Amino acid sequence: MKYKFVEELLSSAFKRAKNSGNQFYDIKERNIVKLQTIYQYIDDKLEKIYNDIILPENKFYKELYKLLFTDINIKKLKERIKYIRKIIKQIYLKYKNDIKLTKDKKLIERYRREFYGRISSILRRNWIIFKYYNIYLNRRRKIPNIKNLPTVVISGLPNVGKSTLLKNLTGSNVKIEPYPFTTKDLMVGYIKTPYFDIQVIDTPGILDRSIEEMNEIEKKSILALNYLANLIIYVFDLTETCGYSIKEQINLLNNIKKIFNKEIILYFSKKDLFKEKEEKILNEFIKNYNNMNIFYDYNELKEFLISYIKNKKEWYI
Repeated sequence: MKYKFVEELLSSAFKRAKNSGNQFYDIKERNIVKLQTIYQYIDDKLEKIYNDIILPENKFYKELYKLLFTDINIKKLKERIKYIRKIIKQIYLKYKNDIKLTKDKKLIERYRREFYGRISSILRRNWIIFKYYNIYLNRRRKIPNIKNLPTVVISGLPNVGKSTLLKNLTGSNVKIEPYPFTTKDLMVGYIKTPYFDIQVIDTPGILDRSIEEMNEIEKKSILALNYLANLIIYVFDLTETCGYSIKEQINLLNNIKKIFNKEIILYFSKKDLFKEKEEKILNEFIKNYNNMNIFYDYNELKEFLISYIKNKKEWYI
């Protein structure tokens, strides 16, 4: 048995046919109903498979598909399912018509058996298509479900306060979404406004290390985020209670500048822990990074994001 799915599909279709049409005394009507039962059941399953295969439209998903499906041509897979449906329909209409046009009982039985055989043959010959479909579904589960909204990506080293900022900006209803080629998930929340929603994404374990430390496939998956983000928030912890020095945090910021061709907003977390030393460093940052928007109050940051994006109508209209 080359692929279990095909045999199970045929078995289910034939079982339904066995119990259908028996209410008709006329052998012709009875066998036409059996053919129709098999055709409709299989076509419904193939239609679902066809609709399950999604061809990405935006650049973010296109880039992820390129990485995930190097060995599967998704467009050809979808086209092949469409072709199989077309052939099965032609076979069904042919034998349905053949049965209608004859009065010979033996011929009717022969047409029914031939129909069963040809349907089985076309599906079994294409067993590899259904195997690829199953692979496609399993891999697609690793792709995050990201809405087509103005999107802000939060970045920074571990424990600097990214998840706290996400919750402060968006509330407690944060979704967890998988991200391929990483061991971590995306955390997704939404800022609701009367004009539009803003999607805010935290990237734990993803945008928290130098690109030089990543392998090639990881680099490409990170670069895909460039097509998703409209703005980047980089979170600094000047108290260094995160376990990373300010120098290490600046190094990662410089790496992110290389990766993303987007405006980066600086946010300084844990302001309630600031002492004179941190206040002094913050003032130096404000002076040295005067070409960037800098925040340490999440409410002010939230107001800025709404105001800034409101003027970027091309992002949400």
